[in-house]
Amino acid sequence: MAHISLISEKIKFLLTTQKRMAELKASKKYIVNTSWILIEKLSRIISGILVGILVARYLGPEQFGMISYALNVVAIFTVFSSLGMDSIIVRELITRNIDKNKILGTSFYLRLIGAIAVVAVATFYSSIRDDAQNTYIVFLVSLSVVLQAFTVVDFYFQSQVLGKYTAINQVITLVLSSIVKLLLIYFNKPVEYFASMVVLEATLTLINQFWFYRKNGQQISQWQFSWKEAGILLGHSWPIIVSGFVMMVYQKMDQILIKRFLDLNALGNYAAAVRISEASFFIPMAVCAAILPGIINNRDNKELQYKRLTQLYSLMIWGALFICAGGLLFGDFVITFLYKEKYYLSPQIFKIHIWSIIPIFYGTAWGMWLVAENKQRYLIIFQFLSMGIALFLNLKLIPIYGVNGAAYSLLLTYFISIITCLTFYNPKLSWTLFLKALNPLNLIDIIKYLKH
Repeated sequence: MAHISLISEKIKFLLTTQKRMAELKASKKYIVNTSWILIEKLSRIISGILVGILVARYLGPEQFGMISYALNVVAIFTVFSSLGMDSIIVRELITRNIDKNKILGTSFYLRLIGAIAVVAVATFYSSIRDDAQNTYIVFLVSLSVVLQAFTVVDFYFQSQVLGKYTAINQVITLVLSSIVKLLLIYFNKPVEYFASMVVLEATLTLINQFWFYRKNGQQISQWQFSWKEAGILLGHSWPIIVSGFVMMVYQKMDQILIKRFLDLNALGNYAAAVRISEASFFIPMAVCAAILPGIINNRDNKELQYKRLTQLYSLMIWGALFICAGGLLFGDFVITFLYKEKYYLSPQIFKIHIWSIIPIFYGTAWGMWLVAENKQRYLIIFQFLSMGIALFLNLKLIPIYGVNGAAYSLLLTYFISIITCLTFYNPKLSWTLFLKALNPLNLIDIIKYLKH
């Protein structure tokens, strides 16, 4: 009996060791994937600061405001091209990998149809409200949405935790597009050339994605369209389509209303400041995209799942606070140094807008978790509420406080939205995880986990 017991103990030890090794291997995979995504996003920030600032200074506030306006108009309608499927596709690829060709093929054709509609709607909207030059720039920017329909390839890489392919792709695109932008500045090209850069960047991304997809042993020729699959994807994603559209309206309405109440010069100053504070928005998207698949895979162990989710929330909150502190200390100097005297309104706008990263960081993690739990229908209610608050605040504050009023409106909307979400969706669990996430000791647990 003792011999049998000894063998049993050895078997348990081997199984425990194997399980632990598998967990370590998985954790390292997610860490490496996160690192690659962060490298890509960091490259985007460097490009945005070094090249984007030069472009803004070259164009001046008014022409820079013109491009910003076009980007915002197109962004509002872009949700109808993505169809709110981004997180849904990744989730379905993780849980139903055997159907990957149907999922990718169906989502591609749906997004392509939506993209063509976006070009038509965005251009028509601009034509009835703006002059011919503005309408042409909106049309140029909207063309990039058609090419972005092919980005479903990236969702396959996300589901397989292969962020390095996306990272390398984006770095190549950023380097080439940055060179072209510098050449446009050198040769003194007009604003339309810079607007068309969005299309060039989408084209380069498309070419690289297909190349990496094929290198990974996959074939686009195997993609299939399925009406049944379309029904499944749209059935899951329609709440995100509605909430995404509403979210885009309230996130972008500030810049559109600035153009209406003020002018393109004020919009250029606002867009320049927001560009700097939004430079950190990639962090929650990158971290959540890389880590959340691992949290979803722990669905059979709710205790561990909630622990990892709390750690993710904590990382978001304290990371945002750290960035806010740095922005307040160095923001004035950095923005004045980068943009010079033409953008004299930007420093004050930045000091207000920088605080929005706190609800953005936390809200990104919370929203992606809601999608992972297939509770995206709740997003509609929250987004409609946020849109109403944002519209009311913008209409009241912009005429009184100018561009600063737009920054205050956005900031207040984000915080009110987060409080509302925590209060009305599973409040006991939501507030418990949020309050636990405020404990900085969670960061120590994260560091210990990474060391293992």
